[in-house]
Amino acid sequence: MHHLLKRCLLSAALIIALGLSATGLLDRGLNVCGLGYLSGVNNHYLDEAFKKSMSGFLVLSSIKSGLAVVEGSEVGVGFSLELGDVIQPVYDYVDMAWKAALAGGSILVGMQLALKGLDLVDNWVLAGVLFFAFLQLLTAWCLPRWRRLRGGLGEMVRFGTSVTVALYLLLPLSVTAAASLSNHITRPMLEASHEELRQIEAQIRPRYLSQEALADMAGEGLSGASLVTRLTDTAAGIKMLITVLKTQTEKVAVLAFRLIAAYVFDCVIFPLFFGLIFMTMLRSGVRYFFEIDRHAGQPVAQAG
Repeated sequence: MHHLLKRCLLSAALIIALGLSATGLLDRGLNVCGLGYLSGVNNHYLDEAFKKSMSGFLVLSSIKSGLAVVEGSEVGVGFSLELGDVIQPVYDYVDMAWKAALAGGSILVGMQLALKGLDLVDNWVLAGVLFFAFLQLLTAWCLPRWRRLRGGLGEMVRFGTSVTVALYLLLPLSVTAAASLSNHITRPMLEASHEELRQIEAQIRPRYLSQEALADMAGEGLSGASLVTRLTDTAAGIKMLITVLKTQTEKVAVLAFRLIAAYVFDCVIFPLFFGLIFMTMLRSGVRYFFEIDRHAGQPVAQAG
C-alpha cells in the first residue's frame, strides 16, 4: 500500500510538471527564481555590444570609402600609381578591421537570435524529458523484465536532462560570464580604438581626398599659372597627402589588430571557453547523479 501511494504521488508530480512545462507556466516560475534576471543581463550586454560594433563598423566604412576614392583617383601626372601604392597598405588594414567588425556584429546578432530561440524551445525539451521519465517509471513498474526498454528510456532521460540544464542555465551563464570578462578586458580597448578611429576618420574624409580636394590642396588661383607651376604645386599637394597617409598606416595597423583580437575574444573565445567548462561540469554531474540513482535502485529491484 505504501509503495502504491508513493508511485501515485510520483506519477501525479510528473504529470503536473509536464503540464506546467508544456503550457509555459513552469518557465514563469523559473524566471521569478532568477533565470529572468539572467536573461535580462544577457540581452542588455548583447544590445550594447552590437551598438558598439555597429558604431565601429560605420566609422571603418567611412574610412574605407575615403581611401577607395583616393586609390581610384588619377590626380596629377605620373602620381596616380605612387598614390595607390601608398594607400594600399592602409586600405588593407582598414579592410581587415572592417571584415572583423562585420563578422563580430553578425555573431552578436546570431547570439541574440540563439537566446530567443532557447526561450521558445526549452520548455518543450523539459516536457519531453518529463514524459520519457514518466514512461521509464511505468516500464519499471509494469514491465520489470523489459530491461532494454527501461535502459533505453533511461539513456534518453539522461541525455535530455543534460540538454535541458544546458538550455536553461549553462548557455545563458556562458554569455553572462563572457560579458563579465568583456567588460573588464576587451571593452576598454574597443572604446579606445573606436575613439582613435574617429580621429583618423576626421583626417581621411572622401570630400577631402577626392580629385577636387587634391586640386584645391595644390593651391588656389592657379588657372593662369604655367604648366610647370601647376605640376609643381599638384605634386607638392600629393606628397603632403602621401605623408599624411604614411603617418596613419601604423596607427591603422595597430587598431586593426586590436579590433580583430577584441572581436575574436568577445564573440568566440570567451563564450566557448565558459561553455566548454560548464558543459564538462554538467556531464560529470549528470553522470554522477545517474550512477548514484542506479546503484541506489539496485537493492530495491533485487528485494522486489
